[in-house]
Amino acid sequence: MSSKEKQYERYTYNKMEAETMITEVYLLCYPVRLSPIEEEYKKSNLRVLHPNRNYTVTSILVCFFFMCFVGWIWEVSLSMISYGCFVNRGVLHGPWIPIYGFGCVLILLLLKRFRMRPKVEFSMAVLLCGCIEYFTGFFLELTHNGQKWWDYTGYFLNLHGRICAEGLLAFGVGGMAFVYVIAPLIDNWVKEHLNKRLSTVCLVLLLLFGADVVYSHFEPNVGEGVTQ
Repeated sequence: MSSKEKQYERYTYNKMEAETMITEVYLLCYPVRLSPIEEEYKKSNLRVLHPNRNYTVTSILVCFFFMCFVGWIWEVSLSMISYGCFVNRGVLHGPWIPIYGFGCVLILLLLKRFRMRPKVEFSMAVLLCGCIEYFTGFFLELTHNGQKWWDYTGYFLNLHGRICAEGLLAFGVGGMAFVYVIAPLIDNWVKEHLNKRLSTVCLVLLLLFGADVVYSHFEPNVGEGVTQ
């Protein structure tokens, strides 16, 4: 990270701390200084999870593949509950569902201007994820003869079965957890372990992911519990 980027992160952290002090003075929020938790401990945690930061390419790649895998684990777990057996969810054949990774990374990059306004960030995350999920579903149906990998028909406030209120709410909450907790922790870990080996792992994952995308375009993952 360059010195200018470090200065910017320090500036945004100090700005956030100053705004918090102002709200405490005007009694708009709980005065955290009265909390029994030691002040230095709170400050160190605030710095660790400081959300308004600049992410390196390596951090973004690690975030992407981590959330792709988390999304795959999430959907496989739901399928095991529903069907009582293992179901390899997703269009691709590997242990990743890219809509989760792309959604989280796009929230991280495109909604940075709203990072210090969580309510706006949440609303925009819901809107962004809704667009991603809807048009991804539309594209898959268009390129695979109407085949569906998910269908929300019958769900509350669904749109053409491609998105629904319940799913968008889950994406919004997950997106907030990602940008305010998960991504900063991943970025901290990458900064501590950044070396040639980590870069090589990211490159190998990219090659495997690219190969899976190409293969799955012609031979997509289908079957009971996978496609509708």
